[in-house]
Amino acid sequence: MAGTSRSAEDGNVNKAFCPRCGSKLEKRRHEGRERGYCPVCRVLIYDNPVPATAAVVLNKQDELLLVRRGQEPGRGKWCLPGGFQEMGETPEQCMLRELLEETGLTGEIGGLIALEMGQNPVAGEVLVAGYHVLVSGGRLKAGDDATEAAYFSLKGLPELAFQSHARIVERAGRPLLARRGFRDLPGGAYVVTSGDHLRIAREACRGGARIIQYREKEAPAALRLETARRIRALTRRSGALFIVNDQLDIALLSEADGVHLGQDDVPIAEARSLLGPGMIIGISCSSLEESREAERQGADYLGIGAIFATPTKEGYPVVGLKGLRRIALESSLPLVAIGGVNLGNTADVKAAGAKYAAMVREFQEDTAARVAAINRLFSRGRTE
Repeated sequence: MAGTSRSAEDGNVNKAFCPRCGSKLEKRRHEGRERGYCPVCRVLIYDNPVPATAAVVLNKQDELLLVRRGQEPGRGKWCLPGGFQEMGETPEQCMLRELLEETGLTGEIGGLIALEMGQNPVAGEVLVAGYHVLVSGGRLKAGDDATEAAYFSLKGLPELAFQSHARIVERAGRPLLARRGFRDLPGGAYVVTSGDHLRIAREACRGGARIIQYREKEAPAALRLETARRIRALTRRSGALFIVNDQLDIALLSEADGVHLGQDDVPIAEARSLLGPGMIIGISCSSLEESREAERQGADYLGIGAIFATPTKEGYPVVGLKGLRRIALESSLPLVAIGGVNLGNTADVKAAGAKYAAMVREFQEDTAARVAAINRLFSRGRTE
């Protein structure tokens, strides 16, 4: 590589000549490091890492897209789609260009996952920006310096060509595996708090609630955050999942496991870009069409209701057990039945395909005992 030399001490590629005038550089000690100095231009020449990008792309099964390299370094090994940033483009533009060139897919940036350092035998030290990318179009076909493109299970990835990519995958994959584990949890009581939120949450945890949703829209924001954090502490100790209704900021700041959104709330893709890949997102649905669209957009579970007429869901269409059954037959997602559900009809709700029974009024009194009763009902004959 003309105009550069490799340092035996740190393995970096260092400039030997001034990029401005071409004069041979001298060595000067500056800020605790030995740097190049041009005696003609009278300036220090800094060695900076070369910027590159890497895409974390997941399909609906949360499988990871990888490409097989057709050239060195790492010829024949798999890596994330990506490459070096060109002059005049932003890291995001670089990421989407490389994705299209190597996989034939177009996409949208879902968020920055991590910045990792790597070594390249030609470019030297590389700063790799790992992005979560949402596919928006195109057809999967390897191109540019990729010979193959394929999706892999996060639990069965091949050896990756670059350690920086492996670290980015680790950062992205750890919360995703935890989110996917949500589907393996046993069904039962989904407690929606109201009134004295902390009392109900405390008693629900004592009874073994699977999921607790904090729903409060009237209290001041500071009080809502404080309450959410206290419920988060309770659920951490009990092992229950903690969901915040509607409010993405409260969910993030309280370190909740996820959010529950309505049909008129923030779209799933927008919520995912803010929340990151590890957060659970549930969506309220009152029809088969809405459930189809929510699953297509990437929801983790569906809140189906109102199952029965109820004062807490006034004005909502009644889905009924028949409607719940139709959705359960088609959807692969866990279903939460809500609206008029109580101890007397929970068996019917379970038989219609719900994995969780969500209640508000039913859990306001004798909370722990009622939660335990719901869990026992759902555990009978469980095959998951």
